[in-house]
Amino acid sequence: MLKPIRTTVLVILRTVLLLVVVTAAYAAGDAWKTKPYTQWDEKDVSAVLHSSPWVKLNLPDLNSSQLSTAPLDNNGPGGASAPTGGSPSTAHGNPANATVAPTADTGDRPSAGGAAKTYNVFWWSARTIREALARQAVLKHETTPENAEKAVATVPDSYQVLVSSPDMAAIEARGEDALKDGAFLELKKAKKKIKPTIVAFQRSAGKVIGAVFIFSKKDESGAPLIEADEKQIDFNLRTAGIELRASFNPKQMADVQGPDL
Repeated sequence: MLKPIRTTVLVILRTVLLLVVVTAAYAAGDAWKTKPYTQWDEKDVSAVLHSSPWVKLNLPDLNSSQLSTAPLDNNGPGGASAPTGGSPSTAHGNPANATVAPTADTGDRPSAGGAAKTYNVFWWSARTIREALARQAVLKHETTPENAEKAVATVPDSYQVLVSSPDMAAIEARGEDALKDGAFLELKKAKKKIKPTIVAFQRSAGKVIGAVFIFSKKDESGAPLIEADEKQIDFNLRTAGIELRASFNPKQMADVQGPDL
């Protein structure tokens, strides 16, 4: 009788050990892959907005030696004031209906002596980013879980990329039209470039706090502009003394529901 009992105990111990390993792996995994956003805590939200595949922080202005915050040519501070508040835009024609995420203030502060300027770039239309912003608002008691769910369920009909920094003076000085002309998404596998259809400033108390670049999801024939097998997408901004590049890996940009752009 002892042998069967001993065997049963060993099986139980192995099962418990397996559960411990699985639980540890679950706990150590990325929140956007391991649990629904409604269960995220502040650390989970912070991880999404600081270190997830949809966020590139403190990217240098590659042309910072020529940086100037004075208006260039005929491009003064451009564009109408874009609304703020809520979550990333849900409409192609209203791209800046959002507040800048908390990580927007992690760039270098303005400094004397021509120090290198840095910017933060977010793949702003991603479901995971929208979930993080919605969950953050719930945790801060700024909205209800029901309203957060409605905001997340509304899917933007365009790809949206947000550029932000504590000091947006150089971006503002170029104006929305110049930014639109100088920006593009470069698809490495497809070997093509996609120009934005709209660039809109986000403002708070009259101050520009971000610029949202809007890209169509489909071409004129209705075919997807970004194929499912794309391996690298580079966001580029090159305009009058500013050169910015952020590389995104679509294969990594996925949550429990699948690919997320």
